[in-house]
Amino acid sequence: MAEIIWTRRANHERIALLSYVEKTFGIRTAERIYERTNSFIHALTAHPFLGSPEPLLENRRTEYRSLVIHKHTKLIYRIQADKIFIVDLWDTRREPSHLIRRIRGK
Repeated sequence: MAEIIWTRRANHERIALLSYVEKTFGIRTAERIYERTNSFIHALTAHPFLGSPEPLLENRRTEYRSLVIHKHTKLIYRIQADKIFIVDLWDTRREPSHLIRRIRGK
């Protein structure tokens, strides 16, 4: 099983997302989002290639993959040996070029 490592940005985005959902939709909805995210993370530990290659980042030397964890949220990650680095939680309603600039990998 692969080890999951959250980058600082991804962890910040996770906290911001859960805070926003809790304030806007309530604690129960935030808990559901939290549980749903964790179920995807658990699935990734056993099946790292579960997500599709991220088309916005396809010109990079490093392959980035993504999973849609909610209708407006993608989990962006990369695989390195037996580690999975969660690099961002991306709100799909944002301008796509911002994701390209946010992920500084090559």
